[in-house]
Amino acid sequence: MKSFVLILWLLMGDGGQRVILTQSVDDQASCLASAKALVDKHEARGEKVRYLCHEVVPEVGDVDENGNPILPGHAAK
Repeated sequence: MKSFVLILWLLMGDGGQRVILTQSVDDQASCLASAKALVDKHEARGEKVRYLCHEVVPEVGDVDENGNPILPGHAAK
């Protein structure tokens, strides 16, 4: 199961930023290695980027329409 997501943003000259990549990876080491390669690639082109390696926490059990957990015995009627 893919347990981390790599998010890469392009930093714009006007102070804005734009997401240019989201990629699921197996672990933090893979995420950091991919991030370094992508940062190096963009920096070689004169672009500034930032990244985040974020651990994915899977939902366990039932959730309501808002994504909130439904506790046992409190199912929606």
